[in-house]
Amino acid sequence: MIQEFYVKNFKSIKEKQGISFLPNKKMNNGYEEHLFINVSEKVKLLKLGVLYGYNASGKSNILSAMNFLRTLVNKAPNAKDEKIGFDPFLLDSDSINTPGVFSLIFYIDAIKYEYYIELNNDRILSESLFYTPEIRKTKLFSRVYDEVELVSKISFGKSCGLNAKEKTFLEGNTLENCTVLAAYRKTNVNSEQLDKVSEYFRNHILPLVTPRVILREWCFDKLKHNFNQKNFFLELLSKADFQISDLEIKEDSIELTKDLLEKIQQKGLPNKVFEELKSKKTIESNELLFSHTTTKGAFPLPSEKESLGTMRYFGLGGILNELISSSKYIFIDEIETSLHPALVDFFIQQFLMNSKDSQLFITTHNQFLMEPEYMRNDMVWFCEKDEEGSSQYYSLQEFKLHKNISIMNYYRAGKLGAIPIFGSPVYKEGLKEK
Repeated sequence: MIQEFYVKNFKSIKEKQGISFLPNKKMNNGYEEHLFINVSEKVKLLKLGVLYGYNASGKSNILSAMNFLRTLVNKAPNAKDEKIGFDPFLLDSDSINTPGVFSLIFYIDAIKYEYYIELNNDRILSESLFYTPEIRKTKLFSRVYDEVELVSKISFGKSCGLNAKEKTFLEGNTLENCTVLAAYRKTNVNSEQLDKVSEYFRNHILPLVTPRVILREWCFDKLKHNFNQKNFFLELLSKADFQISDLEIKEDSIELTKDLLEKIQQKGLPNKVFEELKSKKTIESNELLFSHTTTKGAFPLPSEKESLGTMRYFGLGGILNELISSSKYIFIDEIETSLHPALVDFFIQQFLMNSKDSQLFITTHNQFLMEPEYMRNDMVWFCEKDEEGSSQYYSLQEFKLHKNISIMNYYRAGKLGAIPIFGSPVYKEGLKEK
């Protein structure tokens, strides 16, 4: 579970900005049973965060920063001269040449971990991982880049569990543009603590979901490998009133004729893959059908005949299944894409009511989500840009509003910021005749 995430000098973010899942202990709306994750007797974390802001305010960039960190930890570069892909704040001459900073505080098995990294596009300048198994914070490793010797130097804590030879081996495999955690995954050494953290980033923090991500193929793949999940998806679609009564995977064999092979080759398939395909006479084809039952009978339709909203919600259903069945963290950009506002609210209710220790952070323009009784002020966030073009993130709880005030009306009135300020809809010169 994630407690806090902070970033500095990344895309539209100039100064240190972040989000937190720490709840305000003074707040209580009566729904806390479904809103909190009980990490330990002393620590509770929120399950949900909702971020609002006008277009181009930088809402997506806090999510991109988290996804960037996830990629850094999970993927090692192929060569030491490969660029990291760091994108600094560009509206300031100093920031362009200033490192970016990323910091994550999270929990694994009720134990607190703190990960920090500072970098530019060429190398990791510093990196550290600490944890608190009992009372005292303990180092697992820290790493700095030596500007004189032009190498990264790593200091390992005793709790890391590596002997001298293993430490030397891992340090030698950690390229200057590679995180220690990514290098560890490719090195033949074993550390219980590094295994836990590596597994957490790989399997518990899911990739960023944007409006462009096609989720239906991923969900179809989940069904193909475990058709026992069919009942979950049927209940999901039924609860949402899509009038879908059944799901079916239609299996078929397609003959690889000469004409078909030529068309496939024209699509730019790699030669090796194409040659393997030529050696086969047929290929297997799978299609997911959605059955609609009316007074005239049941009619199975392929996914391309379904509406964008139906397929978007079906895809989000796969995410909901992950959040409910295991401990996951996922961030979704513009969750309302192709969906009715009430349906987004219902999706969130299902997540809160059925998940145990998963977390969801979303960006949205759906002001309707400010109004449900379950929504706490410490779960609502805003984003806007300052005069320098830098994104600022702040929580609704900072306004200390009375509980009976309509948050949506306050926001629409511009009293909470993070809303566009338009000019006149009338053009001074009017429309010129062509």
